[in-house]
Amino acid sequence: MGKKYLGRVGALIQRKVTQLLLEESNDPRLAKVTITDVVVNRDTTRAEIFYSIMGTAEERAEVQAALDGATGWLRSEMAPTLRLRNLPQLVFSYDPSLAHGERIEALLHEYHVDGVGDDEEVEDVVES
Repeated sequence: MGKKYLGRVGALIQRKVTQLLLEESNDPRLAKVTITDVVVNRDTTRAEIFYSIMGTAEERAEVQAALDGATGWLRSEMAPTLRLRNLPQLVFSYDPSLAHGERIEALLHEYHVDGVGDDEEVEDVVES
């Protein structure tokens, strides 16, 4: 399969999984999940769905278990609307990029609030 086709299938799966989790899921843990990316392998038998959630490691483990349990339901809901010859197996993987971004943002804010980010001090450092 071509990269363009695999990209379209991945985007279609991402859109549908996001819609199902937000609108039709009965599990409140799944409503907090953000789908960040979907990677479909060359023969479209497996789709790795990357998700992110803000919370503790315990909450992430609970959400991972809930997503793993919901794969059958998600596939059955997606099958009639996607109209693919073979609906890929869904595999969920945690994506830590949003948590890393939040941590970096907090560090930058702390740096700025402490006064280290003042223009005068930065100019002193640059001149040295």
